Amino acid sequence: MLDEINKQIIDQPKIILEKTTVFKKRRFWVPLFMVLSILIGLFLSVLGMGYFYKLRVLPNTFVGILPIGGLTKEELKTAITSMNDKLSSEGISFDYQTNSDHKTKLVYPFIVEGENTVELVKIDIENEVNYLLKQGHSSNYFLNGLSAVESFFVPETLNLQNVEVDSPRLIAILAQDLSIYETPFSNASVQINTLEPLDFNVTSAKAGIVYDYSGIIKEVKNKWSKLEAVQIQVKLREKMPIILEKDVETIKDRLPMVFSPGVVEVTYQDPVIGEYRRWKINEIKIKNWLEVQKTPENEIVFGLNVDKVQEFLQNNVSQYVNVSAVDAKFKTDESGRVIEFQGSRPGIKLDLEKTANDINSIVWGRTWHDQGVPKTVAVTIATVEPLIKTGDVNNLGIKDVLGVGVSDYSNSPVNRIKNITNAVNKLNGILIKPGEEFSTLKYTSPFTLEGGYFSELVIKGNELKPEIGGGLCQIATTLFRMAMNSGLKIVNRRNHALVVSHYNDPVNGNPGTDATVYDPAPDFTFLNDTGNYILLQTTMNKKTQELVFTLWGTSDGRKGYYTHPIVKKWYSPGEEIITETTDLKPGETKCQNAFAGADATFTYTIVRPDNQQEEIVFDSHYKPLPKTCLKGVEVITEGSSVSSSTEGIVVSVE
Repeated sequence: MLDEINKQIIDQPKIILEKTTVFKKRRFWVPLFMVLSILIGLFLSVLGMGYFYKLRVLPNTFVGILPIGGLTKEELKTAITSMNDKLSSEGISFDYQTNSDHKTKLVYPFIVEGENTVELVKIDIENEVNYLLKQGHSSNYFLNGLSAVESFFVPETLNLQNVEVDSPRLIAILAQDLSIYETPFSNASVQINTLEPLDFNVTSAKAGIVYDYSGIIKEVKNKWSKLEAVQIQVKLREKMPIILEKDVETIKDRLPMVFSPGVVEVTYQDPVIGEYRRWKINEIKIKNWLEVQKTPENEIVFGLNVDKVQEFLQNNVSQYVNVSAVDAKFKTDESGRVIEFQGSRPGIKLDLEKTANDINSIVWGRTWHDQGVPKTVAVTIATVEPLIKTGDVNNLGIKDVLGVGVSDYSNSPVNRIKNITNAVNKLNGILIKPGEEFSTLKYTSPFTLEGGYFSELVIKGNELKPEIGGGLCQIATTLFRMAMNSGLKIVNRRNHALVVSHYNDPVNGNPGTDATVYDPAPDFTFLNDTGNYILLQTTMNKKTQELVFTLWGTSDGRKGYYTHPIVKKWYSPGEEIITETTDLKPGETKCQNAFAGADATFTYTIVRPDNQQEEIVFDSHYKPLPKTCLKGVEVITEGSSVSSSTEGIVVSVE
């Protein structure tokens, strides 16, 4: 008994030690399990956030002051479009200082020119949306989740990347008001009083004060990229002359040698018929165009104003030199039979810049040399190869109808129908090479009276102006539908900015399946990816007043079709705007109709020979535009052109 008690006493510390060890082990595993549980929970949470924000903008993200965090692609597209429309309707405010006053000019960056619309500031909504959705994203859900967590604590402000400003048009609009307050700079030069005897005096160089137009464009682009209200302080800057009186003094003794050799003769020999032509730049023209110039090597010389020389060449020489390239083509009847053949011919184009510089170089030479300076300049020409040569039209396999496009041009004005007819004739019989990107502008240009187009008076801003080539969007829209029904790849397509009834879908009357063109952009283009030549056949059905465009080629078994457009939302055009003008007789009124805005969508489907399908969704946004009228008055009332409702105004007002 005693031995057992002693054994228990001896073994008790060992038992206690074993129990303590087990307890310690348990105490170690419990916190480890808790830590692991927390880590796994955090990992799953981050992974979940990564999955949630896979197709969304990361949280706490802004464009300017516009919150876009958590938005899906469609939500983001709606938000950016709405802000873009808002900025367009508010206009761009330009504050500028005159000689004695401070003025403000309000320009609405959306101009209606007949059936065409010009956006002074535009963004590519689709590309911008894709850019914003990619920021901070990767193909790994966990990394996406980490980026999302970081965004909650560190806000990010992004700018739009592809804001385009139509600099020439915007500057021209501003210059109409601002240029009268500028003081142009002038280089030192010579003023020729008489040629016989030669009498002249050296004119002084003067610094100028001009508005900083380049800075204006940068500021407009910067603010629009942040979707901010665009209010610009137009700054004046000093523009210094680059040629001073002391420079002219170094060459003034050479002035007699500029005139003593006499005229400069421009020559050209037609390479086809061998006809020889010449034009003279006489002493009077040299006198009127003469100026002091700096060469690229900074030498001071007498030269001719290059703009004046190019204008002379354009007005007098180009019409005898320029010959359009002629493509080989053939036409088919309804059965696909070839009924007309045309051989190809290279074109010729006058190189204005090179020829003008060569003429100017003769005057430079007279500054330096007494003898050996040429008196004649042969014009420089460039050869324009035809897109389709005669040898290309053999054995092309033009036998199948690939697709047909139809549009309605009924109730069009006379000149519009004439323009459509001219473009139809230009396109009929065009052969499109394998791999060629067909350009509507390329094949229907030039858009001039000589090119067969007529003009009409249209409202441009707050003035009536003649516009040449109205109706070409009818052509682009018909081509768009034809290309889709042929299953071809659409490369460039932009919808009209306004809902124009001529281009509504022929089945349900909704907008959405139109395409706009305007020289030099936008263009409508599609790709011939059939691997064979295709032939464009264009006809006008004058009874039904429809355009019917047919594409012929060798079918590879593909099919193309598109759904009829659905209008997701309509926008009210707003209140009527009346702008006073002195261009019309007092009391006379000219109006641009109101346009309801819309968001429309349709799907274009290509079915390949292996039955694989490709679906492309075309979303179109059409801006609302109130009825805008010009009212003739004797004197414009101060502030009369500002409406009580500015939404959608397209005129430029002060």
